[in-house]
Amino acid sequence: MCGLVASIVILIIGGILVIGTNLVGFLAIPALIKSEVTDQVILKNDTAQMDRFKEVPFVLNMKVRMFSISNPEETLNGGVPIVTEVGPYVYRLYQSRNISEFEEDTVTYRRLEYFEFDAEAIIQIAEQSYPQLLGILDSALEQVFREHNKPITTYRVGDVIKDGVPFCTNPRLVGLIACAAIRLIGQDSQNIAERPDRSLEFSAIGYRQGIPSPEYKVVRGFNDVADLGRIIELDQMPHFEQWTNIQHESNATKTSVCNMINGTDSGIFAPFVDRKEKIYAVNTDICRSIELRYEYDSEVLGVPTARFAAKEWLLDNDDGCFCINVTTGINRENGCLFRGAMEIQSCVGAPLVLTNPHFLYADPIYRSNIFGMMPVEDDHRIYIDIETNTGTPLRGAKRGQFNIFMRSVEGITGTQTLRTSLTPFLWVEESFILPEKLADELKSSLLNTLRIIDIVVPVVIAISCVILVVGLVLTVLNVRKKSTVPTTITAVPPAAR
Repeated sequence: MCGLVASIVILIIGGILVIGTNLVGFLAIPALIKSEVTDQVILKNDTAQMDRFKEVPFVLNMKVRMFSISNPEETLNGGVPIVTEVGPYVYRLYQSRNISEFEEDTVTYRRLEYFEFDAEAIIQIAEQSYPQLLGILDSALEQVFREHNKPITTYRVGDVIKDGVPFCTNPRLVGLIACAAIRLIGQDSQNIAERPDRSLEFSAIGYRQGIPSPEYKVVRGFNDVADLGRIIELDQMPHFEQWTNIQHESNATKTSVCNMINGTDSGIFAPFVDRKEKIYAVNTDICRSIELRYEYDSEVLGVPTARFAAKEWLLDNDDGCFCINVTTGINRENGCLFRGAMEIQSCVGAPLVLTNPHFLYADPIYRSNIFGMMPVEDDHRIYIDIETNTGTPLRGAKRGQFNIFMRSVEGITGTQTLRTSLTPFLWVEESFILPEKLADELKSSLLNTLRIIDIVVPVVIAISCVILVVGLVLTVLNVRKKSTVPTTITAVPPAAR
């Protein structure tokens, strides 16, 4: 009897432990972890997270690679251009956010970026070299571009990238008219600026040096941490305006998917990342949102991460609304560019075409008209590695190539024999990897605890299950033992009756 009671007690204790540990392990602990993570990542004032948000605590790398035309004479006479990649030219990139307003669940700010030439980079080619670079096709006279008044010309790399290529210096007569027209166009171009002497200059990325970005208004994550960092407005607009919208029969206009502002500024992401869901980042340099999809699990500095990347869908032009049909070159019958190429004149104010570096994922028609393109997926696509519990980016690269259609232009001497080709000008890579010190802080503050919980909870549940099974087995054995005990009958002798 005592054995049966003891086994039942063990069975009850085991059952309570199994139920209790499952409730704690799968409900209470995840809720506590979610609460702790949420408290660490939301944008609260006077916290380490807010400090990191205001001033990015590490340096990013910017690498610019130019393209040199190796056969300029043949190209001018209608030959296929042969291009050679020159670089990389390496810059350190410092980023910060200048906050102008806090509201209950939003923060408004402008991003600031500063470039510093990295003279110590081992892979750096001397910036003072003078490779032959593709010039800008134009209809101006010699007074506008002086010695550079050719379809293909030579510039100093540092001037093209950041310092600025001067033109319209002391023009006369018709040159004044041409420069006035360029100045008017340049008002909408982020790559053309007016100098103190009223001349103009062109640079690829100089417009970003210390110049405040558009104004961002983003969610701080108090009401819903899943919205952390999501951009609500850019320059007080809830959407872009550079691309084609949807026009209904009633003349009502609906914002197209191309003009939608989706995602964050790529420096912060919401925690508890779902690998089944897409993530988005906004790139104001090209006036659009970038869609990234999960590829595989990765690891950075000992921290488990998930790799999200952009592939052929990014520049597929299937939505149609990115087709503004103002760039003449190699186009489809409807005027839209082929897959892998996107005209961005409505964004940057210049007839540039965006592709992935080396025409990665682009329609073969673009590579067939130029030699020297060697796309490599791992080297030329956009990706980011994210710690999924906190949404912390640990490694990533943003890449894009800027091209121009080299073609014959009526009335311009020197272009009549040019073969039409999408010719690369340069490609830019902004990359980062979280410093080891910050990765260690992430591991010690949260990830190590999560790992301990991941080990301890299953072990405790397993022990509880063992106790339950032992109690069940003992109870069954004791019940069977009791049922098999023989019943003793005492007979009364006849004489005693």
